Amino acid sequence: MAFCALPDAVAEILTGDGKHSVEDETERLLPHLQKGTPISTTDLKAGLHNPEVFFDLQRAEAYRALCHEGTASVSWLVYDFLPYLHPQDWEPRATGRLMHYVRALRDVPRVAFISEQTRREYINRVIRKAGRAGPAIPLGGDGVAMSRQTFDAKKRMFTYVGTIEPRKNVADILEAFELLWQQDVDVELTIIGRIESRSTREPGILERLKAEPRFRYLGHASDDAIRQTLQKTRATLFVSSLEGFGIPPYESLASGIPVIASANLPSLDVLPPGGRVVLDEISPEAIASAVRQLLDDPFAERLWGEVTRLRIPTWDGFVQTLASWLHDAG
Repeated sequence: MAFCALPDAVAEILTGDGKHSVEDETERLLPHLQKGTPISTTDLKAGLHNPEVFFDLQRAEAYRALCHEGTASVSWLVYDFLPYLHPQDWEPRATGRLMHYVRALRDVPRVAFISEQTRREYINRVIRKAGRAGPAIPLGGDGVAMSRQTFDAKKRMFTYVGTIEPRKNVADILEAFELLWQQDVDVELTIIGRIESRSTREPGILERLKAEPRFRYLGHASDDAIRQTLQKTRATLFVSSLEGFGIPPYESLASGIPVIASANLPSLDVLPPGGRVVLDEISPEAIASAVRQLLDDPFAERLWGEVTRLRIPTWDGFVQTLASWLHDAG
């Protein structure tokens, strides 16, 4: 397997600190995508690895041709199959536009995954055989790039980081804190993330909470703003009903901060128990109850202590494991 370096300008865009939106970054990348990066026949024979999700028909057909002709040793890293297996959580008719990726994937001879959940779905529902299934390699949790935090009883803020869309259940988080404030509970909430167009419950609640001094909505935030918020956070919340991995709670634990999380998140299934309150039911009442638990100092301090014993996989470890698999596959 040969590794081809990205142009410096592309690397700079991809490794930015989150100050630009996805749309802005895509626009900045367009000239480089149109130009392309030449790959020699020698490099192709050494191996061609695709770590990217794409839905372009021509690109998909190019991969299929490479697989059929044996021109290159092709391998892919697959993240999830959520749009295909749970189309109700995406825009109407979106799945049809995304099928080129799955059709090409069915021809790829070597495939790795970011979670055991995705690996199982590939074997049982996409390819329906185990022969091509490579390892599940968990992502790194150290992307926030901040030192491990320590327990401070004076911290009363809870934080959600992630997109605001129906399956993330952010409306339930907001309503949980409305319940707590109605009961005069001394607690703060910060929400970080852009609102997707299909979110119908959240905009009205956010408007209602504009005058609430214990609430902040930051929208899309830079990495530095996220770090500053997490440094003031008692625990994070992530109660999504459907995830391909679920990196925000994983990064929270890597930063030393406990989590209130929904059950069956692939990212947390990688880890031993500890440092989190797991909800079997997602509702404002269940979330409010978990927040009350974490407002109890002895309980919260115990969870903070449990987090210190967790060993969260790193991005360096992810890259090394992936590179080792690619080398063996090549």
